[in-house]
Amino acid sequence: MTISIHDGVLVGYSVNFLENELLLDIETVADEIVTVTFGKYLAHYFDHVMAGSILFDIEEIDLNTFFEENKEQFESHKLYAWPIWYDDTNELEQFLQKNNYKCYVISASLGLSGYVFAKTQKIKRK
Repeated sequence: MTISIHDGVLVGYSVNFLENELLLDIETVADEIVTVTFGKYLAHYFDHVMAGSILFDIEEIDLNTFFEENKEQFESHKLYAWPIWYDDTNELEQFLQKNNYKCYVISASLGLSGYVFAKTQKIKRK
């Protein structure tokens, strides 16, 4: 049985830098609390963080496509060494690919949206 987060309400999220993981707790439309764990986490970028966020989907997206669509954002982030030190976006993209990172895009009907760089993702009932 698959667990759907579509139209689920974000209860909260946390990052554990020692364990290298980011957790999203979501109340599903079936009134279950599930945790989405991004393991071997590197970094995340969220916009519109607010209580009552309604998630639409979490989708793994191709890194090449992601960087083509977000090149300007990463050009501005490189001065802050985020998420790593890099001279150009190609170097960052190559680092992520070489080290088997994936890009998970979080879309919302309301509120929190963004993306996570991590190596794994799993969804579990609490």
